[in-house]
Amino acid sequence: MSAVPSIKGSVFVRAVEDILKLISAGTLSRAELARRLQPADLALVNQPITASSWYDVKAYGRLLDFLKEVEGEGSNEYLRERGARSAELLRQAGLYQQMEYLNRTQVAQKTDPEARFLAFGRDLRLLTTMHGSLLNFGRQVVKVEPLYEDRYVMEYVDVAPYPEALCWTTDGFVNRMAKQHGMPDLWKWERPVPSLIRFRMTRSF
Repeated sequence: MSAVPSIKGSVFVRAVEDILKLISAGTLSRAELARRLQPADLALVNQPITASSWYDVKAYGRLLDFLKEVEGEGSNEYLRERGARSAELLRQAGLYQQMEYLNRTQVAQKTDPEARFLAFGRDLRLLTTMHGSLLNFGRQVVKVEPLYEDRYVMEYVDVAPYPEALCWTTDGFVNRMAKQHGMPDLWKWERPVPSLIRFRMTRSF
């Protein structure tokens, strides 16, 4: 595994594919791409991306920023939509058992409010095990919200290299997973310090 803070190729490849689509469509020229990307990032765009390999997460953040400006007109909502689409594509691809689990969550099998809340926590803890499959740094923790006993908090710890653009795509990703539970727009993120990203529930479960 790479010692550089990295993200899995199964995620990285989508940014590369979308940049290449812009070139194929004539929206972006290779000359403009070469002017606007760092040489190392350009080299990544011009090489095959392997789903199981690791790629510099900061380079991924720069590619997301580039796509946000070129295709998304500078909108963070564009990044959120990318994250939601990535969650759906990973679920359909069947590469990660955690995504398959969204189709048969524990919470969906419960009717008692307290039982549903506890089951939701178990579902979240299972889904957060994806962190190590997609990123080679930091860790993800699920705990009960200190201010609301009927809500959870997801914390990304020791994640100073995590690009802000990736925070926004993660927002779209986790909210797409919540939608699968029947709870759209459930999470909102904050970053009190660079090494900590916190996703709070916007409402009680």
